Amino acid sequence: MTMWLAAPVVNALIAVLLLAGVPFLGYVVWHKRRHGRRFADIARRAGLQGSSTRYLLISAAIALALTCVLLLWQPPVAPFVQEGSPQRAFAGLGLGVQAIVMALLYGVVQTGFVEELVFRGLIAGSLARRLSLIWANLLQALVFLVPHLLILQAMPQMWMLLPLIFLLALVMGWLRIKSGSILGSWLVHATLNVTMCLMVAVRTVA
Repeated sequence: MTMWLAAPVVNALIAVLLLAGVPFLGYVVWHKRRHGRRFADIARRAGLQGSSTRYLLISAAIALALTCVLLLWQPPVAPFVQEGSPQRAFAGLGLGVQAIVMALLYGVVQTGFVEELVFRGLIAGSLARRLSLIWANLLQALVFLVPHLLILQAMPQMWMLLPLIFLLALVMGWLRIKSGSILGSWLVHATLNVTMCLMVAVRTVA
């Protein structure tokens, strides 16, 4: 394996196995022991199923629109390359194979899939079966916002990202609850993360 690829692959695998795998395993055990559900039914309840074309198209349109906003906005790159920022690893890479592969591993797998399975698949799905769509969506968005408060520690000057993250969580929660799948929200989440990583890679080339 190419040396630069080792760390991104390991990080992605650790995130999937620990941050997503452990909660999902607990979810499976709970439903099997408590309700005697089959694995296929448990996976469906966690949003691990296909989505209708309608919601996939809506998700693709939202992802495209938000990506265009990012490209037009051109947020300051300095905070994203300082110590503690996950995008720091992309600084100076340019738009090459290494940057693209690393961005896909980070944005699609390490953060996109992991966070969508946990926050939208498990949390939003469970809340939506107990509360109205509005309340379930608001609560899952608040829960999603909590770990992202670490932004204030890593790059406090980017505090304005927090309300944007909350609004994005509402959009992704709506997609998950309405479609019954995490595919749409995963598409939106992964697209934005990959775009941000590649923007850092391109804009920090000497």
